[in-house]
Amino acid sequence: MDRLELGILGPLELRLGGATVPVDGVKPRQLLATLALHHGRTVSVDHLVEVLWPQEAPRSALANVQTYVSSLRALLGEHRLRRLPPGYRLELAEAELDALSFERHARGTDRPAIEQALRLWRGEPVENLPSSPLWSGEVSRLVELRRAARQQRARLCIEAGRPDEALEELRQLVAEDPLGEQAWLLLVTALRDAGQRAEALSAYAVARRTLTAELGVEPGEPLRRVHRTLLVEHGTSADTQRLDGAAAVVLRGLARLGATAVPAWVPAALLDRRDATEVIEALDRGRLLRPAGPDRLGRPRYGMPVLVGLLAPDLPGDGIEAALSRVLGGYLMLAERAGAGLPPQVFGPGLTVAARWPVPDADELTRDPIAWFAAERDGLLGAVAAAAATGLDDLAWELAHAMVAWFDLGGHTAEWEQTHRAALAACRAAGNPLGEAVTLRGLGQLHLYRDDYAHAGEAFSRSRLLFARLGNLHGLAAALAGLGTVHRVRDEFDEAYDCYEQALAAYTELAHRHGEAYAQGALGMVCLARGELAMAQHHFTAGLTIAEEIGDEHRTALLTRQLGLTRLRRGELSDARASLTSALDRFAGLGDSHCAAYCLTDLAGLEAPESAVDRLTTALEIFERIGDRRAQAQTAHRLGELHRGDGRHGLSDAYLAEARRLRATVDLS
Repeated sequence: MDRLELGILGPLELRLGGATVPVDGVKPRQLLATLALHHGRTVSVDHLVEVLWPQEAPRSALANVQTYVSSLRALLGEHRLRRLPPGYRLELAEAELDALSFERHARGTDRPAIEQALRLWRGEPVENLPSSPLWSGEVSRLVELRRAARQQRARLCIEAGRPDEALEELRQLVAEDPLGEQAWLLLVTALRDAGQRAEALSAYAVARRTLTAELGVEPGEPLRRVHRTLLVEHGTSADTQRLDGAAAVVLRGLARLGATAVPAWVPAALLDRRDATEVIEALDRGRLLRPAGPDRLGRPRYGMPVLVGLLAPDLPGDGIEAALSRVLGGYLMLAERAGAGLPPQVFGPGLTVAARWPVPDADELTRDPIAWFAAERDGLLGAVAAAAATGLDDLAWELAHAMVAWFDLGGHTAEWEQTHRAALAACRAAGNPLGEAVTLRGLGQLHLYRDDYAHAGEAFSRSRLLFARLGNLHGLAAALAGLGTVHRVRDEFDEAYDCYEQALAAYTELAHRHGEAYAQGALGMVCLARGELAMAQHHFTAGLTIAEEIGDEHRTALLTRQLGLTRLRRGELSDARASLTSALDRFAGLGDSHCAAYCLTDLAGLEAPESAVDRLTTALEIFERIGDRRAQAQTAHRLGELHRGDGRHGLSDAYLAEARRLRATVDLS
């Protein structure tokens, strides 16, 4: 009956003479668990009180602790639970506490000892008691020791030539802690030794992707060494070991970019050459690079076989950052060249920072800007991600900003958000206020398109402050223009007009004619909303004159539409129709479906019901694709009213219900 066993590796359990003995009350059990977790060390009364009453201790707390200790002493014996100022200490023999037995067996180097250690676990430590933050250190230590023992058991299985027996537990270990590299090493080794090489390569790929994404580090040398043995067995390494320096740089660079297929200028940029045909052909002969077929531009592209891509990061050589910077600089140069062929973007910082790399035949490559952006979409997204991950924050934000013209024209909102958030995170991590200001301004515009006015205002306001601190008047004007639009859609017309006036003054001082045309149109929109039709026409006409002088086709189309709306408000229906039709044709020619959809809704008000339904239905499809919920709601409501007038009550009710749902999602705050 003197034999005592206390278990904390699972539910708290006390046994005397082989029989379970109940410990009455949750708080006495918590006190016993606390002492057991700190076995052999004095636990202060204050510490015990905090465990038992984490919120607020009663005035009787000290007396209650003494009572609980007294009852536990009656069960355990006074020699095991001692009073040692400033608290109490539990002193048990190794055989009396499962945690002590576990630690002794876990130090063993043979499988029977490890098995004996792990058999002592019955669940999570003291899992049948309310948890205390003051237990976390000891509980985590025990759990980590258990994990180490499980890994040791798996290692012993592998060393004994029985890797299959370790696979299930190793898969559990990497699932429980995907950042634990030792478990990944054992899993890849076990899969290799079990003859499951494809699965081993796949596991390595998952491990590398996880470690680089979550921690920003490559796998350690032991795991990479196992990976190389797998590739040698697949006959891949023999070829790569004979690579010259140039070929190795190309493979390492392509692996870092993570692109599935790249144009021929990318290997050239990695090598800082005008032409890399010789290296590409050598890699092709060695089956280390493969033609991936022509892209949408009809140009050849090249990609690495999967196994080569897995091996490439381990190839010897100096740092790849300089080569990677040239590729990213090449993408930036081409994106700017292509963007110059799209409607001008007003809202930039007015300066460049990152180095560009001169891509050969850039004018020919970007002759059709929209086709080029479509062909290079994945490469551009990967370039921003690679720049952000490598700490090349200036390249990250400039690349993201250079794509805004394409994002805006084609309604590519998902890509807009992805690139800008990656660049913003990189700039904040690097303490880059200019990059942060530019990307916040871009995100603010995206929030506007999504009717998220609270976040738009927050982004524009922060951007305005950063540009003001930097003394960047271009950026300040752009941020003010964004804030003006937030105020306008909230019907805060005085504040909107003030922001637009400040933006116009800045653009005039900078002699930024595109900005002047924009600001005049924005001021006209405020006047139109106020019902000041003469002033609205004045601003629209002033902006249109500038846009036509500088050949800004997109701004001309926008201001032509705005003049049409003014004429519509004045009752000049024939002139309004002519202006709106002209604007629609211009937008269609430019490929701007979003603005074209607004023209369709404008013209629908001048059409017979049947024609109006056709125009509104087309516009609604465009608004749905882009995510313009405010316009969706308005258009759905108009369709509901039109169908009700035609007696189509079922269709009318459906449109009106959809309009109500959409209005509820639009942030007007």
